[in-house]
Amino acid sequence: MTPRTILVHVDETDAWRIRLDTARTILGEDAAPGHVLGIGGIVDVNEGHPYSRQVSGEFLTRVDTLEAPFRAACEERGFSCDWHAIHGADAQLVASQLAANLQTVDLGIVSQPRPDAAGHTIPNEVIEQIAAGGGRPLLVLPYITTRFTMPRRAVVALDEDSAGARALADAVGFMGQCDLVTLLAIGRDPVALNWRWEAHRGTLGRHGIKAEIEHEAPTDIPVSELILSRCADLAAELLAMGAHVQQEGSLLRRSTVTRAILPGLTLPLLLSR
Repeated sequence: MTPRTILVHVDETDAWRIRLDTARTILGEDAAPGHVLGIGGIVDVNEGHPYSRQVSGEFLTRVDTLEAPFRAACEERGFSCDWHAIHGADAQLVASQLAANLQTVDLGIVSQPRPDAAGHTIPNEVIEQIAAGGGRPLLVLPYITTRFTMPRRAVVALDEDSAGARALADAVGFMGQCDLVTLLAIGRDPVALNWRWEAHRGTLGRHGIKAEIEHEAPTDIPVSELILSRCADLAAELLAMGAHVQQEGSLLRRSTVTRAILPGLTLPLLLSR
């Protein structure tokens, strides 16, 4: 399904324009039916008392001045938009409001924070919380991104958790131009679970998407490093995986893989829960 309403996080870096261009690419040539929800949100540890969410008038002005350029950029790109400003600098507040707004759209787009932009965007911990609580797919762009294109090669990281299956379903709309999709099946017993991966491959085939299955068993290497390494080896242009909550038995637990993968992200990541 092609998203029709896309949330774009807007901050004080120029990266929000790349996120908006990404939304334009995803909406396709006919952007007229598309709608973008801009969310102005800045996490700033210098704002407010540590036990209060109160912020200064100067901070509120900084957030509100993001609206006009955002609306102008949407008009230039040919789609309608709405705007919501988060009038708080606290990370938990920004995370909860972004997650709540994500629940109302088809897709959200955020960016991995730039190391030199601390206090002007959202940290990885907030991205993790949005993905886990938003109930909709969240596309995370690496901070090095200058242009997003629909992938020709994609990887879907899967284990037995249902979030991986949701990520696979959410990624179908991004895979129409893929030459090949790799289902990176991570499990302790690949033979016993092979029926599951074959079923996923069959479903993709009915969408006209060619897929291969690659089995990976847990080793001493962190799963996050294994996934990113295989993405690099395969020259993947998109990684899809579940945004996992803390859960015994899952090999892709949020506390390990999702949290560990965000700092080293080098390709667009679609997180689903």
